[in-house]
Amino acid sequence: MNIILRYVDLCRLKAGPADMPASVTLLQATLLAYFLLGISISRIDSAWNISIMASLADTVFMMVAIKLMLSIKGLQTRYQQTLIAIAGAGIVLDLIGLPLLYWLNQIDEPQQGTSVAMLLMIALMFWSLMVVAHIFRQALDIKVGSSAILTIIYTVLSLLVLGLTLSGVA
Repeated sequence: MNIILRYVDLCRLKAGPADMPASVTLLQATLLAYFLLGISISRIDSAWNISIMASLADTVFMMVAIKLMLSIKGLQTRYQQTLIAIAGAGIVLDLIGLPLLYWLNQIDEPQQGTSVAMLLMIALMFWSLMVVAHIFRQALDIKVGSSAILTIIYTVLSLLVLGLTLSGVA
């Protein structure tokens, strides 16, 4: 229960990656939960095989991107804690977003763009970007502006990988 509260604190910007325990077991459990939740979210409008591949691509991209960023800065020792922080915060935000996605999926497509569900999804997206930028800023010892730019690049590349996976190219 304590680790769940730490994940929530990450999302409240009250904790950072250094507050996560460096534990292989916790890392594996967090990555597994992140992967399975990713499948659940993708299953809302995709087949099983596509959902599994999309979640796998997202999880692997996250692992590789964080490893690369930390390696460039010479901070490889922060890998476990940073990955636990990003995946753990992702789990919390995905759990919040899951009912919103189900709600949005129940609304007729022409009305989706102006629905309350869509507004809440946009707010959740911005919150998610702020959380990732907060984690990157602390993990990489960079300024707020740099973490914002890095977060946008990371998100665009992540969406690109996801898009390529869903299209069958990757």
